[in-house]
Amino acid sequence: MHWFERIALRRIDAAAARGELSGLAGEGKPLDPERLRESAEDVLHRMMADAGVVPAEVSLAREIEARRAVLEQIEDPAERRAVQRQIGLLELKRAIAQDARRHSRRG
Repeated sequence: MHWFERIALRRIDAAAARGELSGLAGEGKPLDPERLRESAEDVLHRMMADAGVVPAEVSLAREIEARRAVLEQIEDPAERRAVQRQIGLLELKRAIAQDARRHSRRG
């Protein structure tokens, strides 16, 4: 057994002894076999989603779609251009966020 596993097991046993592991969601139910196959990145994304945290590019994409919906309602040419510029800036920010995420995965 790896030293890290021994430390983890000791901490789990200590938490169980203090009663910190009782009453948790899913207690007494079998583990989901699909979740056992999840990668660390899948677990991270699920935890972020459960906490209501979304990556920057996701929130930017939602904002872009909202602005596009508004754009369809606007008839004034000057106002349309202003909203189109806002959409362009948001698309640029989303592309930068996506590029940063891709770059961080490689490094």
